[in-house]
Amino acid sequence: MYSQFILASFVFVGINCQFSSNTQQFIVDIHNSMRSKVATGTYSVNGTVKPTCSNMRKMSWDSTLATSAQTYANTCPTTHSNSAGIGENLYMRTTSANIGGLDVYGGAASVAWEQEFQKFGWASNYFDMPLFNTGIGNATQMAWAKTNLVGCGVKNCGKDASGMNRVSVVCHYKPL
Repeated sequence: MYSQFILASFVFVGINCQFSSNTQQFIVDIHNSMRSKVATGTYSVNGTVKPTCSNMRKMSWDSTLATSAQTYANTCPTTHSNSAGIGENLYMRTTSANIGGLDVYGGAASVAWEQEFQKFGWASNYFDMPLFNTGIGNATQMAWAKTNLVGCGVKNCGKDASGMNRVSVVCHYKPL
């Protein structure tokens, strides 16, 4: 009976694995570092400094958003959830290496999203679908001035059909 309880507890904890408090703060710090540079006009994209942003809000962790992000991460998504009223970033890491602790993927996802600006550019401060479709959708969510809440979840998705290990990170944002 006791061993069944331990097994059930382990399965439950594994399914609902969220980032540690240190990693939550690290994710917020990565977001706020970029947002601060955008707000003060010191953020450079491929050598071009972006103009200041007068209404940029500081990002904070939100446990409700983290729960919704974790719920979606648990599905190992490959497409956005289209949840109404919530911004969303997805990150999937595929590797032949064994998956260790999941906390490392919170920072890796945040850095990868910010790097979209460096990879694809940031042609306009006016956000529309043509700009979104240039490949900077995740980065723009991180830089969205009115957004001040973030919560993220992570899931070890196991092996895919080719035997590669997969980890999914989902972050949810409010307000839009």
